[in-house]
Amino acid sequence: MNHIDKKMEALNALQQFIKEREAVQKRKSFRKKNEENSIVMDWTLTQLHIVSAINAQGAANNTSLSETLNVSKPAITKAIKKMLEKNVIVETRQETNQKEVHYLLTDLGKQLASIHDQLHEKARNQYLRLLDSFNTDELETIITFLEMMTDKLKGDDVPFGD
Repeated sequence: MNHIDKKMEALNALQQFIKEREAVQKRKSFRKKNEENSIVMDWTLTQLHIVSAINAQGAANNTSLSETLNVSKPAITKAIKKMLEKNVIVETRQETNQKEVHYLLTDLGKQLASIHDQLHEKARNQYLRLLDSFNTDELETIITFLEMMTDKLKGDDVPFGD
């Protein structure tokens, strides 16, 4: 098979991967297998990452969350609003600086953070098992490809012409 044909085969495999991943995400959003998934399904990815970050830091403010998660401050503020309403986090202020708001997890927030972290660990282990199938040179190629894809996404307002 020549180089152009191999590139087309790789492109088709990537497109199939993206389609399948979207289909899996859709299926997951329609079925809630157990209580843990049900709890997680009610929250955005940003909100889940916020509870995980607060759990790791002990307390956090908008600025630290924005920097830690590489998400804009307005996006953090929007995510925080629902989390406060649903009693996942609470606001605190230091006696020395009443202006600065910090967030702490409630018991529900701690439960959500724990579930989120467990799901991350499960996904990480699945990826590691999959990567066991590749030798060092193949892993280098995968790394190069993923870094190039990431750089492309960062540089485009509309990734890959969609």
